[in-house]
Amino acid sequence: MGGKLVHFDGPLAFSADHLLCATAEVLGKSAYGTVYKATLEDGNIIAVKRLREGIVKGQKEFESEVGTLGKIRHPNLLALRAYYWGPKDEKLLVFDYMACGSLAAFLHARGPETPLTWETRMKISMGAARGLGFLHESENIIHGNLTASNILLDGRMNARISDYGLARLMTPQAMSGLMATAGTLGYRAPELVKTKKATSKSDVYSFGIVLLELLTGKAPVEQSSSDSGMDLAEWVSSVVKEEWTSEVFDVEIIKGAAPHQEEEMMNTLQLALVCVHTAPSSRPEMEDVVRQLEEIRPDLRSSPESELASGPDTKK
Repeated sequence: MGGKLVHFDGPLAFSADHLLCATAEVLGKSAYGTVYKATLEDGNIIAVKRLREGIVKGQKEFESEVGTLGKIRHPNLLALRAYYWGPKDEKLLVFDYMACGSLAAFLHARGPETPLTWETRMKISMGAARGLGFLHESENIIHGNLTASNILLDGRMNARISDYGLARLMTPQAMSGLMATAGTLGYRAPELVKTKKATSKSDVYSFGIVLLELLTGKAPVEQSSSDSGMDLAEWVSSVVKEEWTSEVFDVEIIKGAAPHQEEEMMNTLQLALVCVHTAPSSRPEMEDVVRQLEEIRPDLRSSPESELASGPDTKK
């Protein structure tokens, strides 16, 4: 059809025709574009992000940047498997499909028959921390918009961060427009209102909000629009200050928790509150966050082989 499809690596091989003829179902939309669950002719499933028109660099620069992103591999990052540049400048990015969807959907939209235990919440926290730490330390990439919606979960409930590095594909004009509303409401570090420049410390703030979300079971935006007028970080801080700390935790995890689990929750809460400190210089780096989570849960110190080996959820 005249377009250019470039594969990086991955378990699936498909042609541009197969990609364009796949049956598609909208999974979500972001500032960068629309994400689809695409079912190929052979029944395999992939995730496809169609980038918005008018925000992407020219083809040569785009291909150079996307080629770099396509080489990034980590157990807790969503792998970019291929891209397509169409004859009418249509731009598609192909990723692994994650069967359990986003952390936001799993945490807030699941039914009572699907529990999210403290053990699983800690596993997700650790995975997301490692993925973000790897971006900062090894790839020199600032995420800029970490939320529970772009932490995806595979079939084994391993966290995979998505939407990282996409800023590199954008034109300067598109980026300045995106940075004017830097970050997502509820996850946005307070300094971004003035600086409009994401940093590793603003990423740490966003991660701290995700930790608070896992601890409280509350969505940041839901809390921001509550009667108190406080955002999630302010609400948790106020409750802790009044020494009603146990009121903070999601009933689902505090009910029936063993004493050692309650201690883990308290320590994780303290870590989250340091991450969401209003002063960026008072927040830890992600490598420190990973180390502290490992101290809270020594059994999560090394990634299990199953996590490293777990691939995409390609079948229905």
